[in-house]
Amino acid sequence: VIASAHDVSEGGLFIALLESAMQGGLGFDITTDVEIRPDAYLFGESQSRIVVSVTPENEESFIDLMMLNGVEFDLLGHVTKGAIRVDDEDWGVVSDYAKPYQNALGEVLEG
Repeated sequence: VIASAHDVSEGGLFIALLESAMQGGLGFDITTDVEIRPDAYLFGESQSRIVVSVTPENEESFIDLMMLNGVEFDLLGHVTKGAIRVDDEDWGVVSDYAKPYQNALGEVLEG
């Protein structure tokens, strides 16, 4: 039923989505929870959250499975062809983030 899964423990939701998107050459369009500060929602490193993706054909089965087992979940949004959108705002494309993300540690160690 699940197409992909990624924990949210290092960097939060945004980084988990970004890492998954970079690996698949895709993007994402999500809506945050208005009751939670955007920075906490996107970058909070909760140890008990996992982001999963499901195909449109499996979405209903996934929802039924979560409800049957009493697992709390939120529907965040959908996969795009490379664009990143958060709360209807354009955040660029995944390729804009790839180089800085992949080179960050090396630049810190060199500098």
